[in-house]
Amino acid sequence: MNPRFCSVLALSLAMASPAAADVTTKQKMGGKGMGGMMTGEATQYVKGLKMRTDQTVSGKATSTIIDAGGKQMIVIDHAKREADVIDMSTLAGSMSKVPISEIKTTITPTGQTRQLAGSTCAVYDVKVTVPMQMGNDGISISMAGPYCIVKNGPGHADYAALYKAVAENGFLGDPRQAKAQPAQAKAMTEMYKKMAELGVPFATEMNITFEGAGPMAAMMSKMGGNSITSEVTSVTTDAIADSVFEVPAGYKVNKRS
Repeated sequence: MNPRFCSVLALSLAMASPAAADVTTKQKMGGKGMGGMMTGEATQYVKGLKMRTDQTVSGKATSTIIDAGGKQMIVIDHAKREADVIDMSTLAGSMSKVPISEIKTTITPTGQTRQLAGSTCAVYDVKVTVPMQMGNDGISISMAGPYCIVKNGPGHADYAALYKAVAENGFLGDPRQAKAQPAQAKAMTEMYKKMAELGVPFATEMNITFEGAGPMAAMMSKMGGNSITSEVTSVTTDAIADSVFEVPAGYKVNKRS
């Protein structure tokens, strides 16, 4: 499972109340897929229209910084001491060609609740279905599972504004995926935007499956999809320094289109 894809899910974990506030969340993550089982931890920082997610998955430490106002994404590999700086608006151009009508998203309340990190969250069944092309085969990818959403909490206004700006000016996810499968990247971004309108997903379970006809679809279905889980373990509203959203000194910076 791609560590950057894990970071996408980490990016969806921490929205809440109408009050504006700097927000720091800690999360535990898990998953399984073609690469086997994976576990890890993440810390996310949100300040205005900027978000940073630090994560360690299977011993690999990475950071992803989103500057929605500046339309920029930074992906940092701490082992290599390198940072890839990506222009979000460039990739958003290819995503804009995907008709929103091709993406089906349902968010259904179950009536169940959970207590997590000192907050009450409501459980929703979430499903996103989007077409994608693999070779000559048309395949539908389905991303579904329960999400536990906190309606009110610190920093909800910041999260709602951040996700709205990202949906309008860019995307959330692996830049390589956005280039190869813009429909899937757009679907994920639209889903996060809708989540931000409801509240904060404090716990998520996303099961990814493939459907379709043809040899590629049959192979993907046989191999199985990925399953990714995330859960917030703590939330704080201490002030966050602007330097948190900068590339560490001494790191090589690579400009990516």
